[in-house]
Amino acid sequence: MTRAKTKASQIKAWKKDIAGLTYEEATQALDLILAELQSDSVPIADLQDRVLHGEVVLDHCEALLRSVEQSVLQLDPDSLIETSSLTDPNNPTELNNA
Repeated sequence: MTRAKTKASQIKAWKKDIAGLTYEEATQALDLILAELQSDSVPIADLQDRVLHGEVVLDHCEALLRSVEQSVLQLDPDSLIETSSLTDPNNPTELNNA
């Protein structure tokens, strides 16, 4: 098996492992990976895999956040205004509605 196929299968396995994690569980997993990387206990040969694993977990966290954000926007889109419009002096309408 080539190195690229091995990485791809490892990423697929990590994604499968974290698919059912809640946001809190995934951030805990990310914290553990980060602590391991910061402890200098990871052999140099394994650094790339640990970082890649962290990226997979981070992607899962970001996907969960996007999902929650979409749910919130669907609940009451009229009560949410873009933050960029709050700081845009050329758009006083949004400021007055805030």
